[in-house]
Amino acid sequence: MAFATRLGPLTSELVEAVTHVSSQRHPERHKHHRDVVLRKLKSHPFLRTNQFDVANTLDGLEERFRVNNRDDLADSLHERLEKLQDVSTKWHPEILFLLLELSDQPTFNTEFTDLELLRQSEEDDAPAMRWETIAKEDGWDQDAELWKSIKYSDSSDDELSYANTADGSDSLSETDPSDAEGPIRTTGDKIVHPEDESLFNSVRESQSWRTAKPATDASGRIRKVGVSEAHVLREVLFMLQGLDTTLFDRNIVPVPSFQISHITWDTHRALINTFAEFGRRLAPLRKFMKKSQDLAHIQAFQDSIGSHLLDFDQKLSEIHARLACPQKDEVVSLMALRIELTPWLRPLHALADVVTGMKDASDSGAFRHLELLYQGATLAQSSEDTPIYVSLARVFVECFNVYLRPIRLWMDEGKLQTGGSFFIYETSAELTLGRIWSDRFKFRTGVDGGLHAPGFLQPAASKIMNAGKNIVVLKRLEYQSILRHVEEEEPPLDYDSICPAGFEFAPFPDLFAASFERWIQSKYRSTSTTLKTALFEQCALFSNLDSLERLYFMSDGSASTIFHEAIFAKINSLDPSWRSRYFLTAIVQEAFGALLDADRLSATVDKLGMDESPTSARDSVRSVLPHVKLDYRLTWPVQMILSSTSMENYQKIFSLLLQFKRAAYELHKPKILDYYWTDHEDWEARALYYSCRTRILWFCNTMQNYISTLVLTPHLLEMRQKLREAQDVDALIVVHDTFVKNIVDGVCLGARLEPIRECMSDIMDLAIKLEQSNAGNTTLEVLNEIQKDFERHLRFITEGLRSVARAKGDSQSARWDTLAEMLQMGNSR
Repeated sequence: MAFATRLGPLTSELVEAVTHVSSQRHPERHKHHRDVVLRKLKSHPFLRTNQFDVANTLDGLEERFRVNNRDDLADSLHERLEKLQDVSTKWHPEILFLLLELSDQPTFNTEFTDLELLRQSEEDDAPAMRWETIAKEDGWDQDAELWKSIKYSDSSDDELSYANTADGSDSLSETDPSDAEGPIRTTGDKIVHPEDESLFNSVRESQSWRTAKPATDASGRIRKVGVSEAHVLREVLFMLQGLDTTLFDRNIVPVPSFQISHITWDTHRALINTFAEFGRRLAPLRKFMKKSQDLAHIQAFQDSIGSHLLDFDQKLSEIHARLACPQKDEVVSLMALRIELTPWLRPLHALADVVTGMKDASDSGAFRHLELLYQGATLAQSSEDTPIYVSLARVFVECFNVYLRPIRLWMDEGKLQTGGSFFIYETSAELTLGRIWSDRFKFRTGVDGGLHAPGFLQPAASKIMNAGKNIVVLKRLEYQSILRHVEEEEPPLDYDSICPAGFEFAPFPDLFAASFERWIQSKYRSTSTTLKTALFEQCALFSNLDSLERLYFMSDGSASTIFHEAIFAKINSLDPSWRSRYFLTAIVQEAFGALLDADRLSATVDKLGMDESPTSARDSVRSVLPHVKLDYRLTWPVQMILSSTSMENYQKIFSLLLQFKRAAYELHKPKILDYYWTDHEDWEARALYYSCRTRILWFCNTMQNYISTLVLTPHLLEMRQKLREAQDVDALIVVHDTFVKNIVDGVCLGARLEPIRECMSDIMDLAIKLEQSNAGNTTLEVLNEIQKDFERHLRFITEGLRSVARAKGDSQSARWDTLAEMLQMGNSR
């Protein structure tokens, strides 16, 4: 009953704390919530936590610590469990059970150093020792005489001394002892007594011009404050050092109230404005030095500017020292100062122009200083300004070598530096390994669409990109030869190597381009050669090309005959089962299994081909045959060279050859002797039939002969030779893409030859129509129509080929002319 009495108020407090529903403001809602919670608590089936299970779990946790080599945690846990037994309460099992439930893989996620934080918190909780506590413990906190100030005087009258200090003793006794340490300083202690007051007065008098107010002459005109040339020179030196002066305001504009005493106003104004212009041109440099830069190559530029400014400031300090403590007779002259400082100021002014130009850059701000330094050095050399050329060229080389760090990391290790300043980035899209070369890494472009890199670097950008991609691909291939190029020492890219002695008259862009090309080739050539060797030997590039040649170009007549005759027989029997991918794959693997890896080969008919009726498939080469697709799965390194577009063109060539095979298959079915005894019954129609058959068959054979001997064979030989001569993967891709394009144009599959290709399909359909008419009762009118259609289509083909050949006028045009001659000669027989 006592437990129920305590449970009610506790539940009420719990409900109010969780739901924020007060029993006074909302008594009904509060009572409802409390009753629901009470019913749950009174009827819950759970007992108290089993303390023995908790102990076993903790023992198991300690053992797990030791098994996983975490003896430090095991010892600490054991020590604290023993201490916990000394202060045991009935709620310890519940607390320990809660901690165990809240834990998340303590064996791996717990750091032993976290225990030190617990010890520190215990030490922090300990009370700090204070002087008040010590005084109270020792009993001298009430000793007022202890804190009295002692006045040391010539009088020996103790009573008088005591009387003078009695009033202040109470207040002093309340002062913190720590505040009473050391002698008390007064205002008088801060008074400085000059040792040589006459010298001080002379200095103050010499600087009185700074605070002097301009006087007026008899006519009421305001006169200038006269200043000696020595003071003006000193002010100029301070101004050039970036310090505040009296003669120049914060914008480095001369204050018009002052004038050099012994010269006219116009001369003073011209001279002082000259130095003011010097200072204004230096101001961007000093302002740039105060800014924090994030990019390393801009920090290098900032450091180079700082080095030049430091040398200049040291020069100014030398002039200060020379005039302040002259070792010989010195003439104070602003004109002499101008002549002396001009060689030091000109390089700084050139750097200031670069800094000013950086402000105008928006998208190219990350490397704009490199372009400006490069252009400035080139312009200075062309102007025969050797000091400025050498200065800017050296700064450029220093900054460029820092800019080169992410390029070196990319070319040596195939890694991209974090951040968005590098002009190469990795796409985030999920790509297959076959697209790792073409689509994984891209050039970063600016708002204008150009490469986000300095202009002088853009000619070498593709080689930089390819060198890093070479490393990435070789790592994927686990090719050990990748380490060879790392051991080679790269050529230096310092000023002395870029601009060697004896080449002073060589253009700086040419010198830099030659040196940078040597540096690129030291990394690029070795990786490109290694990857090319890996593609040829380890990845069997030529073997895969041979397989594609046999499969898509039907270079092996025996295998291709087995494949297409099995299909054509099914088509003629109107059996739609041949479109099954299982049937097609079985046939193509059986036909080509001895020539290539059959497990990587399959064949299907796409959805459009599946929708065609068996009759249309039989009656036309256009209906289903273009939808028969061969798929030869290449390894991903070979897929880098053979793009998806190239494979689509392979498929188009295969479809064209399959259509010619279909027409020739139909024309070869009937034999002359089969109709030997019946031909004389209608000899005119039979003669016309044989004439049409011969001419169409000749057309199909001529086209196949042209494709194999004048198109495929020479281009295949040329491609293989160029692949061996290629320098890198990009060159391999270009060679193969060019080969496929030439093949497509040669076999009349190009967009410009589409009408000619349609006429060829019409002639092949005439072959099927001719054989179908031969199977039935052929009339002379049908045969005459077939003959006229053939002649019309053939004439269009020959004239079209010649027309396109004349319009294009290249090596491929000669082949089209040859084909037109072959077709015309055969038709005239």
